[in-house]
Amino acid sequence: MNDFKTGDIAAFNLLYSRHKGSTYRYFLRQCHNNTLADDLMQELWTKLIKGKDNYQPSAKFTTWLYRIAHHVVVDHQRHFTVVSKTIDSEHDINTSEDTSLNSPDKMIELHKQKQNIKDCLKKIPSVQLETFLLKQETDLSLQHIAEIVESSFEATKSRLRYAYNSLRTCLSDSLNMGNK
Repeated sequence: MNDFKTGDIAAFNLLYSRHKGSTYRYFLRQCHNNTLADDLMQELWTKLIKGKDNYQPSAKFTTWLYRIAHHVVVDHQRHFTVVSKTIDSEHDINTSEDTSLNSPDKMIELHKQKQNIKDCLKKIPSVQLETFLLKQETDLSLQHIAEIVESSFEATKSRLRYAYNSLRTCLSDSLNMGNK
C-alpha cells in the first residue's frame, strides 16, 4: 500500500489481484446479488484510491481494507432495503479426476449440500453473518474483525460463536430432515 501511495500503479494492481476475490465474496454474501456486489466492489476500490493518503501502516492493510468494505455495506444498507435472494456464489464445485466424484449422484449430493449451506447462511442474523464471513474469507484475527465492524472483542467473539452454533444447528436439522 505504501508503494501505491507514492504513485506505483503496479502496486495497486497487485493489491487488487490479491484481495478482489475475498472482498467480492464478502459483498456477495452480504447483499446476495451479483450486480450489487459489483457496484459495492467499485465503491470499495474507488474509496481505497481516494483514501490512499489516509492509510497508516500501523494497522494491517486487510484490516483497513475490510473496515472500508464494512462501511460501504453499512452505507448501502442505510440507503436501500436489501431484498433477501439466493446466495449466488462464484465458487464452482471442485471436480476431481476420480470418476466416482463426477457421477450424477455425487453431483446431485454436492448440489444439495451447497444449497443447504446457502439456505442456512441466509438464516444467520446479519451482524453474525458479517463476522462469520470476515473470519472465513480472510486471515484476520478476531481483534482485527472487531475493529472492522466497530465492536468490542467480546461482542465479536460472541457473534462468531452464535453464527457457528446457528450454522451447525441448521445443517444438522437439514441433515436429519434429509434422512427421514
